[in-house]
Amino acid sequence: METEDLILAPIPKKLLCRPGKFTLLRKSCIVLPKNDGQKLFFTAQSLKRYLKESAGVEIPVIICDQAAKNTSIIFEAQPRMGKQEYMLDIGETGVCIGYGSAAGAFYAVCTLHQLILQYGNSLPCLTVEDCPDFPVRGVMLDISRDKIPTMSTLYALIDQMASFKLNHLEFYIEGFSFAYPSYPQTWEDQTPVTGEELVLLDRYCQERFIDLVPNQNSFGHMAPWLSRREFHELAECPDGCQAPWGWTEVPTSLNPLDAQSISFLGKTYDDLLPNFSSEYFNVGCDETFDLGQGKSEEQCRLLGKGQVYYNFLMSVYELVKKRGKKMMFWGDIILKSPEFISKLPRDMVALEWGYDADQPFAEDCEKFARSGIPYYVCPGTNTWNSIAGRTSVMKSNLINAAERGLRYGAAGYLNTDWGDGGHWQPLSASYPSYLFGAALSWCVEQNRELNIAACLDLFLFQDKNRKMGRFVLELGDYGSREPSTPTYNGTGMFRTLYYDQLENSNQFLSFLNLPALKQKDFSAVKDYVEALKDLLVHAKMECRDASLVESEFRTAMRLIIHA
Repeated sequence: METEDLILAPIPKKLLCRPGKFTLLRKSCIVLPKNDGQKLFFTAQSLKRYLKESAGVEIPVIICDQAAKNTSIIFEAQPRMGKQEYMLDIGETGVCIGYGSAAGAFYAVCTLHQLILQYGNSLPCLTVEDCPDFPVRGVMLDISRDKIPTMSTLYALIDQMASFKLNHLEFYIEGFSFAYPSYPQTWEDQTPVTGEELVLLDRYCQERFIDLVPNQNSFGHMAPWLSRREFHELAECPDGCQAPWGWTEVPTSLNPLDAQSISFLGKTYDDLLPNFSSEYFNVGCDETFDLGQGKSEEQCRLLGKGQVYYNFLMSVYELVKKRGKKMMFWGDIILKSPEFISKLPRDMVALEWGYDADQPFAEDCEKFARSGIPYYVCPGTNTWNSIAGRTSVMKSNLINAAERGLRYGAAGYLNTDWGDGGHWQPLSASYPSYLFGAALSWCVEQNRELNIAACLDLFLFQDKNRKMGRFVLELGDYGSREPSTPTYNGTGMFRTLYYDQLENSNQFLSFLNLPALKQKDFSAVKDYVEALKDLLVHAKMECRDASLVESEFRTAMRLIIHA
């Protein structure tokens, strides 16, 4: 067997294929060492289930140090290995899994599972030596702007993430997508995620070596709260402000000078944080564009806007620290006053985000790296404001973040999936980005040219006809038939449907200064999308949500053609 015949995601750092096969028999067993038997038991049970479902072989799990190695899958601790490092050796007489920790053993089984999906109970002889480029590899999903997933969807998403060796997950909370016990009046007629559900998700994540990290915006993006009568006076600009796109009557940021702002945040933290076991907490604090326009105007003039922002950020830091968490925050505002970066406590984590293909990650990463503060690079799925994704921009953005983050010593890689504009995109439109981001964050060099379509077909859509992966990627490139819009993270078809372009008062579109769409552009998009229908018709998906995925993509195509 040749190495290029294998489909793996992520592609390991080192992979050596050899002649021969190992055939699993009913007399085989999964052997765990006594010292780590309990730690590895969930991983071993998962492997047992994979073998039964995909290879038709049911074998027992045993905990002992003296099992016969012939025909068995043996787990062996390797003290010199790193915590997430593993070795997988498949010989003609058995399988050996070497691991530095329980997480490494789990990742070895993830790779073994992908082999089982392709070869059943007759596995090719090979050796894998593997460890990640980024210690933290994650996804952030916006659950606050019109779309809150069901628990079954979230469990399935966690399983997908774990299978690609991701180990960090955040649900972005803006407003009332969490049922705050202290403020039941804000969500009583809605369907928020509850504390009980978060605890269950947290436990589910722990078994799969994923850190479920709380995420709640805490400075800007507070409009849902501040628009309510009982919180209105906490706003920097209660009666509206000048946004980048023009005047808005909606208050968006907290007043950083009001002690009640901190008291309010502390109460929300006390409601949210006990449901998570993670030591981290993402407090947001991005896009505070109205800072200095209202109640803090005089202080910003006297001290400078950067100082006022920094002071409030430190007040939030103290809140988080008192609750036993390490604070994460979006780095866009502090980068505008880089002299404050070096003053940040070293137990904070800055999140360097940007979603364009040519996002200046190198310049910004260097600033954080020079300061010594830990930071993550945070690219995005580029599915929001698009209906079906923006494949080419997504790929360039993810690669750019991975390469620059690795070069400048980023501690983590967080792939963000936002719900701007009401979250029109189906979750499955983000699957290519989840998969590709996971592969790049595990090993940039090996996965830059990953065959994303093949991996989607085999591991996510389970498409026997191998059509769906190509369909999703190509549908996500429909925007390439439109005039280029580098300053707008969306597509022309989306804005045609979303924005009221018959109103001369539409300041947002004027602010963006977008190229006009002509009849030929609409026709080119329509012809392109119509031509993809045949791929979807001939897909033969066997994933658990196949009918939903097909239905959502048919809806996405109808929306694009309607535009």
